[in-house]
This record gives sequence, C-alpha cells and structure tokens, in this order.
Amino acid sequence: MILRCCFCAALVAGRVEGADAPALPSKPVVRQVSPGVYEVGKVRLDQKAMSISFAGTLNMKRGLLEYLVVHSKGSVHESLLVTEVEATDIHVAMLLLGAKGGAVVAEAPPAQLDARYFRTAPKLMGDAVLIRVKWKEKDVEKSASIEDWLFRESVKQPVEHGAWTYNGSMVHEGRFLAQTEGNLVALVTSPSALINNPRQGHDNDHLWNVNGDTTPGIGTPVEIVIQLVPSSTSSSSKTERK
Repeated sequence: MILRCCFCAALVAGRVEGADAPALPSKPVVRQVSPGVYEVGKVRLDQKAMSISFAGTLNMKRGLLEYLVVHSKGSVHESLLVTEVEATDIHVAMLLLGAKGGAVVAEAPPAQLDARYFRTAPKLMGDAVLIRVKWKEKDVEKSASIEDWLFRESVKQPVEHGAWTYNGSMVHEGRFLAQTEGNLVALVTSPSALINNPRQGHDNDHLWNVNGDTTPGIGTPVEIVIQLVPSSTSSSSKTERK
C-alpha cells in the first residue's frame, strides 16, 4: 500500500512541519489483519469494500446538530456521534484508500462562522463518500444510512440520502485542524472538519436535528462506516458545495 501524498507521509512519520505543531499524536501504526484489510491505529480499512470503519457512541437523541461525528475533545454538545478515534488516523486511512481530498495549508476559518464568512469563503471540494452506522439491539445486528438518523427540523422533512464531501480538513501554522479541534464530520459548514455536508442548508445552524424516532438509545455503541465512492460509479469523483 502506497502513501498518497506528502502530508500523509508526514503523518506516518509522526509530524507536520511548523514551529507550533503540538497536536499530532504518535505516528499511526498500519497493520495488515487479512488480505486487503488493514488497521490504521483504531481505524479499519477494507480495500475491497472501499471503506473505513471505527467505533463511536450515540451522543444525542433529540436537539439541534452542527456535527455528525466529533472526537470527545470536540463540540460534543452539538454532535450526533462521539468517538475516541484520532482525526489523523481517519485521514491517513482515507488517503491510503485513495481519497484525493488532502489537507491543504490555508487561512484558518474564524471561530464563529457567520453569513458574511459563507458568502466569501472558497468552495469546499473533495471526494464523494457515503456514511452508514451499524449497531446491535438485543444481539440483533442493525444498519442504517446516517441520513435516517437526521431530520430537517424547521421544514419538518427527512434528510435525503446521498454523498458527503471528504475535504480532508486543513493545515494552518503546522496544526492539522481536525486533530486540534476534534470536529470530524460537519452538518453545518466547517472547513476544519474532515467531511462536510453538501446539501442545501449546510450554512444553517438551526436546520439539522436528530430523528430520535429512528435512533437507538444514548450511549449505544456504534460502528461508523465511511465508504469512498469510486469516480467510475458517479458523475464526478469530486463533490462541491453549492
């Protein structure tokens, strides 16, 4: 398996250049567990399925959301799922899988993203990915698309199934922002997250809600599965926020 970019190589070496780069953990350990299946830290990579997976827990059953998945040091109070898996491990696994949405050196976004920022911010580009969750209820295996656990509160509509944008976060002043901030998958645009929502309303922090009628109980262990959509099976290998 070949490392796909210089940033990925730097992560595997255990560092990103910069005077202040305290946020990266020790280098991810990549281990083959069976033909085509690897572990990158706590992330499992399946080449045949074109997917990665890692453990998390259901964090909310009701309430407004800005994130789908965060690390426990991230914005837990507004995220559907929480994980202890590092952003760097997820990013390295995705790059090894073939994702092209690499972290880029860029101006860090402001702490508060407002309407003015969304009007002037550059479009987020990246690879199309699908997100699913798996869990058990009374020893019965369950599975759902992540959209089934969401609801558009203000318009009382379900969320359409489809691709998310793997933009790969960004590096600013030697810091990989998804790692330092702990925010991994965003419903409301967050350039520092690894994955963003391309659907209409991505700039509205009063739109996205948990569909508590379809989720299991708070604290339920889940497996989060992120599948890379091959360019040959989609109209474009890149997705862009409108």
